[in-house]
Amino acid sequence: MTPSTKAISAIFGVFFLESAVLGNWIPRIPDFKTALALSDAALGVCLLAIPLGTVLGLLVAGRLIERTGLRRACQIFLPAWAGSFMLLPFAQTQIAFIALLFISGVTLGLVEVAMNTEADRIELVLEKRIMSRCHGFWSLGSMAGALMGGALAHMGMTAGLHFLIVMPLIALLGFWMSSRLPKTKQLIKEPVEDTSPLFKLPSASILLLCFLPMGIMVVEGAFIDWSAVFVSSELNASPLLISVIYSFFAIVMATVRLCGDAIGDRYEAKLIVRVSGTAAALGIAIFALSVNQFMAMVGAAISGMGVAIVYPLAITAAARRPGTAADNVAAITMVSFTAFLLAPPLIGFISEAFSLRIALLLLAPVALTTVYLASEVGPDKSVVGKP
Repeated sequence: MTPSTKAISAIFGVFFLESAVLGNWIPRIPDFKTALALSDAALGVCLLAIPLGTVLGLLVAGRLIERTGLRRACQIFLPAWAGSFMLLPFAQTQIAFIALLFISGVTLGLVEVAMNTEADRIELVLEKRIMSRCHGFWSLGSMAGALMGGALAHMGMTAGLHFLIVMPLIALLGFWMSSRLPKTKQLIKEPVEDTSPLFKLPSASILLLCFLPMGIMVVEGAFIDWSAVFVSSELNASPLLISVIYSFFAIVMATVRLCGDAIGDRYEAKLIVRVSGTAAALGIAIFALSVNQFMAMVGAAISGMGVAIVYPLAITAAARRPGTAADNVAAITMVSFTAFLLAPPLIGFISEAFSLRIALLLLAPVALTTVYLASEVGPDKSVVGKP
């Protein structure tokens, strides 16, 4: 295996395993809701802990990862992300549940920045697009994790046993896969001394770009945290069918992402973003209005197509803007990923006041904001051409 092939396969594996943790979590959310006797609003409060922790992780990620190195950061934070879920099933109170989710959010923010920045650096060195395929493997990992979690739940395995078996395995695989990444200094020389502050907020030059993916990220976040609750409560779906419906979303998203680098070579980025934003809005509207499981699958599939490659395109554009790549990636991840994680708890509050259908339907106009900001991914905004 050549060094370039090893680097690409390793970063694909890191993306896959990071999302497999999230995938295993998705079909278990209704179990936690039931075990802790949470209302929709109370579940929303609990889920809010993840974005709060993620914001803290993202605020320090750029400077921290520049100091530790990308490979080492993945070795530490990918296993920590998986391990943070091991104690979750044993939370006896809502406060304990929130505290553990907050810790998970911190580790998530750190590993997100590390692996996305590493993907961009490998992309630059090899002079070929891989970012969309990286996120395609993220979608495959999410789908595989959701199917595994749904199958184990369907078999009657408790969430505690499930997480105690699966999460340590993912942590070990994550460390091994991260160890196969090339060392940062072998790719791009880093400054000898870094005296910049640990906390750094987004610069004005990339602020609009940071807001670009927010519209589609809220749709993706809604599917991850609320699709299971929606099809369970509104459509009476079994745990296995819950994972199948989510998999329609994930497999379409993965397919588009795996083809995304070729799509990006053929079509203008602005056009891709506009079509994607429109599809995301249409898909979530169909899903929210679904009256049967087939209609829910159709809505999930269209939404998966819509959310697929906007974020990878935005990550690449941010990394090529003036400034440090890790800082720019941390900035766009902080803004857009916070929206991705804030949407689920806000949906819970709206659901409590109105209904879950209404809460999901309101995401359609939010998704359309991506269409209006599409020009931010244009080549005139970047200091480096496409790889």
